[in-house]
Amino acid sequence: MSRVLLLSVRPRFARGLFAGTKTAEIRRRFPDVPEGTTVIVYSTSPEKAILGTMRARRLVRSNAEEIWRNYSHVIGIEKAELIDYLHGASECSVLELDTPNLWLRPVSLDDLRRQLHIEPAQSFRYLTDKQLGRLENLATRPATDLADRSLLGTIESVPALA
Repeated sequence: MSRVLLLSVRPRFARGLFAGTKTAEIRRRFPDVPEGTTVIVYSTSPEKAILGTMRARRLVRSNAEEIWRNYSHVIGIEKAELIDYLHGASECSVLELDTPNLWLRPVSLDDLRRQLHIEPAQSFRYLTDKQLGRLENLATRPATDLADRSLLGTIESVPALA
């Protein structure tokens, strides 16, 4: 059974990931993430929903200066914000991502809790392939209540992928 990574990101970064303008995620700490790992993208407050999946291309351990030099064009933040975020960290990680798959219907935090008994971590956590399958089933069912429809409106602002 393989592991699936549930990655919590701010909404502006989630939009960048699915728009293709952001292809790397920075973390102070990241465990080993094998190439090809499925990464589920959870957009934090105010969206509070899983938006889709991506694929881990590779994990690079580095420092703030090297990250800025090598990844500034694909991380979606300014240098001062990066330096502030990584202040005090001797090493950090860059997770390169590709193959964005924006789901037609986001899976809300309420659905995660109620139907799958999953609580997103502040940074990341692991799920099983079976849990990923259940999430994909939730993402393909019709939006029936007002909360589902309001989430759809939020996500529709993400530019279409080429």
